[in-house]
Order: sequence, then C-alpha cells, then structure tokens
Amino acid sequence: MKTTRRRFLGSTAAAGAAFAAPPPQGAAPPLNSAEIARRHSLVRTQPTPNFFEGLLLGNGDIGVCVTVRPDAMGIHIGKNDVWDIRVSEEHAAHIKPFREVLDLWKRAGEEAKRRGQPEMTFLESHIDFFREYSELMQSSYRKPWPRPWPCGTIWLHWDPRMVRVLRQDLDISAGVLTVRLEYDNLRGEVRPIRLECFVSRENGHISVTSDSPAPILSAVYQPNWDAAAKLPEPEIHAQDVSFSGYQYFPATAPTDAQPNPPKTKDDRNFAIYGVFAGRWTAGSAEPRHILLEPAEFQPLRLDVALFTPRDVADNVAHARAEAERLAAVPVADLRSQSAAEWARFWSASSVEFEDRELEEIWYRNQYFLACCLKPGKVAPGLFGNWSSGKIGTAWHGDYHMNYNTQQVWWGVFSSNHAEQHEPYTGLVESLMPMAEWNARVQFGLPGAYFPHSAYPVPSTVNPYPAPPWGYEICETPWTVQSLWWQYRYTLDLRYLERVYPILRAAAEFLVAFVQKGEDGKYHIVPTVSPENWGATVDFRLNRDCIIDLALTAFVLDAVLEGSRTLDLDAGQRARWQEVRENLAPYPAGEGPYGRVWLDVRDAPFEYVYNVPVTLAPVFPGEQAGLGSAPELLDVARRTTRTIRLEGGNDLVWQPLARARLAMLDLDWFKREVLYCMTPLGIANDRVRQSGGRYSDGTDFDFMMRMGVWTENLSLPAVLNECLLQSYDGVIRLFPNTIHLGKARFRDLRAAGAFLVSASWDGKTVSDIVLKSEKGSPARVVNPWPSRKASVREARSGNDVACNERQGILEFPTAAGASYTVR
Repeated sequence: MKTTRRRFLGSTAAAGAAFAAPPPQGAAPPLNSAEIARRHSLVRTQPTPNFFEGLLLGNGDIGVCVTVRPDAMGIHIGKNDVWDIRVSEEHAAHIKPFREVLDLWKRAGEEAKRRGQPEMTFLESHIDFFREYSELMQSSYRKPWPRPWPCGTIWLHWDPRMVRVLRQDLDISAGVLTVRLEYDNLRGEVRPIRLECFVSRENGHISVTSDSPAPILSAVYQPNWDAAAKLPEPEIHAQDVSFSGYQYFPATAPTDAQPNPPKTKDDRNFAIYGVFAGRWTAGSAEPRHILLEPAEFQPLRLDVALFTPRDVADNVAHARAEAERLAAVPVADLRSQSAAEWARFWSASSVEFEDRELEEIWYRNQYFLACCLKPGKVAPGLFGNWSSGKIGTAWHGDYHMNYNTQQVWWGVFSSNHAEQHEPYTGLVESLMPMAEWNARVQFGLPGAYFPHSAYPVPSTVNPYPAPPWGYEICETPWTVQSLWWQYRYTLDLRYLERVYPILRAAAEFLVAFVQKGEDGKYHIVPTVSPENWGATVDFRLNRDCIIDLALTAFVLDAVLEGSRTLDLDAGQRARWQEVRENLAPYPAGEGPYGRVWLDVRDAPFEYVYNVPVTLAPVFPGEQAGLGSAPELLDVARRTTRTIRLEGGNDLVWQPLARARLAMLDLDWFKREVLYCMTPLGIANDRVRQSGGRYSDGTDFDFMMRMGVWTENLSLPAVLNECLLQSYDGVIRLFPNTIHLGKARFRDLRAAGAFLVSASWDGKTVSDIVLKSEKGSPARVVNPWPSRKASVREARSGNDVACNERQGILEFPTAAGASYTVR
C-alpha cells in the first residue's frame, strides 16, 4: 500500500502520542523521541561470543560491552578516565625550536636535490638525518603507554547442555539489555529465564538480574592484565557474596635508570566492587581471576560499583559502600530511575523519518553518543569507553586533533545536546598549558599552538612534536572551533567569557605565524596537509593548505565577534581584521572536470585523499555553502562531486559537506553507512579504494576491529544538516531532500539560540515553530518562494512584523517566546 502523508503522520499511534491530532497553532509537533527510539532496539537471535558482536551499554562515563557465548555472558567494562597514564618524556629535552626544524627541513630538501630527486615527498622518512630527528620525536609515542585500561570482565557461566540462548534485545530508549534464555534441567522441565543488564544513568553502577532462579554455575571477575605494560599487579579479593578489584596506575613511566619509579601525587587507580544477592561461596583468588559459586539454585542479582579518585577521593571505600547500598534498593526502582534519566535525555529533541533506515541511524547513534559523553566526565578518546584486552588501544586510543577527536561533537549542538560538549571544553582547557608552551618555546610566538595528539593524563609534555604531522597548522583552529559553536548555538555569555581567552590565544598564534607575500596576501608557509605529502623540497607541497586557510578564517571571524560581544581586545581587532580580509585564496586549478579546489598550492589533480580536505571551505571551515555567490558554490559543488577518497576517514565528513551544498543523495549515504557497519550496530572506519596510501594488498578491514570508532557516532549530524541548517545565521528548513522522503523534527537547535520544529511531506514544508531562547533576531529562508510568508507569536496569536529580503524572512523575537511561520 502506498504511504500517504496522512497515513505517515498517523502510523505510530500505537507507539504513544507521537502522532496525535494536529497540535494547536504554535505548539511543537508532538514527537516522542523515547517512543521512536524504542522501535530501533538492537536484536540478536544467536549467541554473540565476540566483542565486535556484543551489545553496548553506557552512562556517558562507564561503558559496557555484553557478549553472550553458548556457555556464559561476558560483561566487558571500561571507563573514560581509567587509563594507564604514564607518558615517557625522554624526547622532551631534544625538542628543537621550529627554526631548527626548518633548518633540518631545508637541508633535507637540498640533499634530495643533490640526489636528483627535487620532487621527493616525505623528506622526514627518506633523508637520514631528518628521519633520525623525526623518529626521536616519535619515541615517546612508540611506547605501549599511555592507553585506556579495561576495568576487567565479569563472566556468568551456565551449562550449555541445559541453557539455550534465544534472543537478546537492547532497548536504546532506556539502555536496558534483556537476554532471553531457555532452561532445560534434562529431567523434563523446560522454562524461560530472562536476564537484564543496565548501567545506571546517573551513578557508577552496573546491574545484572534474572526474573527467576537462574542456572548460574559460577561467576568470575577477570581483571585486565598485560605483562608488557609493566604495571603493578591488579589486587583482587573475594568473600562470600562479594568481590573487589583495584588497579594502581603510576604517573611516572619507567626508564632504564629508574625501572620502578616512586609514587607521586599524580598517580591514579580504579576500584570495582561487586555484590551478589543470595548465598554464594568464594573460591580461591587466582593471580588473574576471582571465582564465586552459588550455594543454591537462586535468582541472580549482581550490583557492581566502579569509581576512580576523579569521582570521589576515597574511591575504594566508596565503591564498596555504593555497591552495598544499591544492592539493598529494589532493582525495579533502580531501573526506573535510570530509565527516567534516559527519558530526560531523549526529550531534548526528536526526529521522524518515513525512511526507517535513516531514522535508525539517527536514534542508534544518539544512544551510543549518550553512552560515552556526559558533562563532568572525561572526554572519550578514539574508541570511547568500550574496551577489552587491547581492543581500543590503537594509536594509544588518544585524542587525534586532526578531525578524529573533533568529529565526535559535530552533531551535539544541532541535536540540542550542548551539554554533551562539556567534556571537550574541559579537554581543550587542560591542553592550554601545553599549547602555550608549544607556541612560546617551540615557535617563539604568542598564543597557543595545539598538539597533534594528546591524552587525559597529568603530563604536559607534547607527546608527538614530530615532523611532519606535528606541524599541521590546521589543528590549532580546529581544536578551538567547537568552543565558538557552543556560543553561537546557545548565546551563553558566561560560556563565551570562559572560552574567549582560548579563542584569542589561537588567533594570536595564527596571525603571528602567517606571512605577508608580495601579492599582499597572508600565506601559511610552511604547513602540512593532513597526512598528505609530508615535508617536501622547498616547501613545494607545504604552502597554503586549504583547511588551514578555511579554519583560520573561521577562528578570526569568531574572535572578532567574540571581542566585540565582550568588549575586549579592541586594540587587536585591526590586526585580526587585516589578516582575515587578506588571507591567501584557496588553492585551485582546472582539472579534468573543470575548476576545483586542491589541498595545497601546486598539488596534482585526481589525487586519492584520506580525508575530504579539499572540501574544507564547505566544512569544517563554513566559508562556502548555499548562501555563497554562484561562482563559489559552483566550485564547491564540482570539487565535492569529483573528489577521490580512499575511505576509512570520511564517513561523516564527506556526506555532511554534501548536505551543506544540497547535493547529498541519502540512498548513497545509507549504502556508505551499511558498508562500514559492524555487528555491534556502529559504523567503523573501512577502506574504500586503493591508489592513495593503500594498495591492492591492503586489508580494507584493518581498522574495523580496532575498537568502537567514536568519531562515527556523529552520523546524526549529517541528517540534521538535511533537516535544518543555520551555521551562517540563516535558518534553512529541509535544505537537502534528495531521497529524503517524508520527515519531521522537533527542537533541533539553530545558531542564534533557537529551537526549531518543522515537517516535510515530500513537497512542502509546514508546521514551522521557532522557540527563541535569547531573543535574537530570526532570519529564515522562506520555504515557499512563490508565496508570502507570515509570522505569529504562538501564545498570543498576534502577527509579528516580518521583512523579506532576497528570500530571507527577518523578524524580531523575544526571549522565551515561540513563533509560527506559515
């Protein structure tokens, strides 16, 4: 049966009040996000013994991956602030000032020319003396530490002759996993058993229960152990109905001269404590695990508490006290409290798509993000808070500041979850001492230069000051970009006061680093395109990287507006403005398909890039889009249409840029996501083509089993940009509808501190409501170009004066008021 708009809007009546009768004029569309999320539960109908087949739980701090073997359930536990925090700092004494690095670079170029290879790229790898310095600067990074440290695994064993795994259901609306078993006692009795597992949304608590006596043979707590890590042994204990684990993390790395460093005030640890209900007997504690056995056939209840000193000073005593306290609370109450917090999270915004695959992408990834992001907690690294053994430790599981880290937060503002950005703000603040040292000591310049890699550890030594990637200039403006986004989308002046010094420091470095050329333009030389070319002879491919230029423009625009808003630094504005207005043009040329952008000046056409670097003026630079001049928009679209990408680093970035240009085919987008999908239900990084860094001999799946790539959890950002765009201060409703289908949304956030709701029936926009949080003027593209639009204040129904200029509706708003547009 063909779905009509009437049928679509009424199709979920059974799921609650999501699609009741049309709301009163001015009311937000009645979408119930939690109800819609529930229909996108993750389901398994077979055992899932492997970590990458498991089901993910979390509360924004603690992460759990539950695997179910034919003979046991495994609860793999991680936490955002549980790290082996040691950083080897031997390289620090050998970090050369930038001018000396440039001397090495220039000498390496001369050596390449002497060899008759003036086209040589990656000088730092091919010229011995340059390679030796680069390797010395990477020596710290080549250690096995620092890294996320798993908090261990709890195994609940049963007899597979008697127990059959039937089904697993993860309800993402409440974060509850239900495992359905069938128990056969081999004497004629067959009955169902249900296990439930959840992580309490607002506490460091993991709950596992059964609905009836469960045939559990034993429970094992197995702490993580890696002899190569050279960490102290984990301390584990068991008695009667409880067990405990403790892992100590020294802050000082061992050296040949000091293999066992003394304790310091910066050392850290984690403590875990578990309590079983009923009668249990503790077995002997082996060096690598604890065994407990039930004394009788009984219902299962396990309450686990996990804390670090960052949560509470005496985390060891607190973990025990909390586990014992929570074990005395009815589990139904704990589950209800956690579900209420999840409902509060889901209430912030809502979307519905006629295309259920698109809807699934939005809701499941919102759930996964909420599992690993929470205000007041540590920002997740590359692989979030889900780990087991060495899963989640590639590249130290660190913060990569050339897109991986930033991408996690690309959709939190438009999704109306600005609170999820708080851990990133804290991360950037923690990096400021290092960034200021880099600028002052390494470069001899003012401001702050942010590192290529970073960790949530006490050390403030730049862990990777190695050429070439340690000299990607784009990483400084990129690191601070989302600080400005949070202000733009919330207009929170207190937040702006907090982060403005960081924005200013980045701007100060950038305007000091640029060089004015004979053409009167400010050039960025030398620099390094993100993981392309390396160091080249005479800076041949190290000039005016397009992403450096686009993000420098973004940050200068931001600091200028921030300065005026706070009435600060008036004396610096002229310099900032001069550089901003005279930045070098984007590198471009006439390729086989016409004029396109390049990553650096003189770069070859048709290169296979690792990231969509040539799309930087569109995103993340936000210097080109639907409001741009036709000739700029033409180049942007041609570049986007013809870019060659190897895959593995563009699953969000490329389609987001396409959506910004109203050229994203959502059927293509779904296929790309499906290509990268894992049994976990998350999309990981997967290679798409050879010809760039990869060859036919490359394992295209080599990144797929490294861990949970948190960067791709930002996929909702792509869909948000199809529904609503506002980055330039102009609200555009449903700007990208290629194979979108019917859709509607409630309370997506727009720049200017607006919450916006609207519907799309496949042809026409309707049900437009704007809630103004701060009373800023509204600018909305008229979604009915051939018709006059009117605006009314929702509560009073009074008309609001509205001007239309070049298709853009402009009208004043009052803080706290809502407006309808029709």
